[in-house]
Amino acid sequence: MSLYNSTKWIALSKLIQIVIQVVCLTILTRLLEPKEYGLMAMATVVTNFTLVVRDLGTAAAVIQRRELNQAIKSTVFWINIAMGVIISLAIISMAPFVSEIFNEPEIMTILLLLALSFPVSSLGTTQQALLERELQFKKLAIIEVFSAIAALIVALMMAYNNFGVYSLVGQVLTSCSLSSFLLWHTERWRPSFVFAKSELRQLFRFSGNLTAFNLINYFSRNSDTIIIGHYFSATVLGAYTLAYRLMLFPIQSLTSVIMRSLYPLLSRNQDNPNLIKTTYLKVLTFIASITAPMMAGLVVLREPFVTAVFGGQWALVPAILLWLGPTGFIQSLISTTGSIFMAHGKTKLLMILGAFSAVLQVSAFIIGSKYNVQVIACLYFIANVLNAIPALYYTMKLIRGSYFQLIKRLVPPLLCSVIMIIVLTQMLNYSENFYGGKPQAILIINSLLGVFVYITSYRLFFSTQMADLLPARLNKWFFYRK
Repeated sequence: MSLYNSTKWIALSKLIQIVIQVVCLTILTRLLEPKEYGLMAMATVVTNFTLVVRDLGTAAAVIQRRELNQAIKSTVFWINIAMGVIISLAIISMAPFVSEIFNEPEIMTILLLLALSFPVSSLGTTQQALLERELQFKKLAIIEVFSAIAALIVALMMAYNNFGVYSLVGQVLTSCSLSSFLLWHTERWRPSFVFAKSELRQLFRFSGNLTAFNLINYFSRNSDTIIIGHYFSATVLGAYTLAYRLMLFPIQSLTSVIMRSLYPLLSRNQDNPNLIKTTYLKVLTFIASITAPMMAGLVVLREPFVTAVFGGQWALVPAILLWLGPTGFIQSLISTTGSIFMAHGKTKLLMILGAFSAVLQVSAFIIGSKYNVQVIACLYFIANVLNAIPALYYTMKLIRGSYFQLIKRLVPPLLCSVIMIIVLTQMLNYSENFYGGKPQAILIINSLLGVFVYITSYRLFFSTQMADLLPARLNKWFFYRK
């Protein structure tokens, strides 16, 4: 299966999931209070940590290895099952302690329920890795979409019946249960009662450094939630969590789609550096060309967007988005580097860069906690800029490219986004008079204008790069080719 075909199915799955997330955010944020989102964010600090060590990096090792046998696959499966049970028991034992740290008694009940998800989800971890290794992304897309829709229905039903934060818990439990069941049903491989100790050393040589990186990355990405939850209120944390989720949209909806299909293909072409370099630069340019205007538009239109979509009770979110918007663009670039490091087996370098990133980000959160949540978001942006420099440098070095080639690829989307920002900023000054101050009208009209300005400027000034990125059918439409 080609990169295009693989990405097509993942993209379709992610597109539907984005629609589900938008529906979920739009409706649930009106049914639930910011404090309830804050409580869930506090609980997920613990569950996100356990997700890091759940499979000890063995799923990525399964995809990366050139040859697999029944002994290796069975060993990975039993490791995952054991880790799922251990993690569940660990969360149950930690629940009272975590509840005391955040001074929120309700977190203990939330954690006890979420602990059930780990043994269940561990059942499908190996099956999912095998499907990804075999590039069976159509089957994975069907599983993910069905699970997400069912989980959304459960969450909405619970929210309408006043279950509060437990609506979000029910969504998680439904999604992981259905997903594991369907993965087990779809992937016909079954484990043997074998545990090959001789294979563990080779597996953990790859996955050990990867797990260490994921642990470091966890602490750097979740230290903001811990610090904000400790020094500020659950309401402030709820607003920050919503802004953070909006920032993650381009990463979750676009970058993860492409890199998920790219990683198996890169792993299979480790001996073809020219193909890897060409493919990666094209993928990076495509991602930047989407996320740059997306985040720029979110920053400029943050006030009408939050008011129109989520309501007036989220008034703190726009101030946070001012800094998390550009951070989302930078992270969409950095998030592509992991696949290059893993495909080349450079998980130790990935771990070192992760440690550098963690120092920068945790320092930003600690310093920002002395002031307010807006300062935290500002310093987080600065930390990501500093982190991007070495991450992208070593990535380009691995694929035998240069910083100049990277910058040349990023100039078009950045420059066209600046043009879009200038036009939208001027238009916002007149929007209130034209549309009667209605945020919905301001948002829709200016969003359409932003898309038009960005595409037009890209077409006028960088037509060659645009033609290289677009599929053949769109090229005919944009460039009037017969």
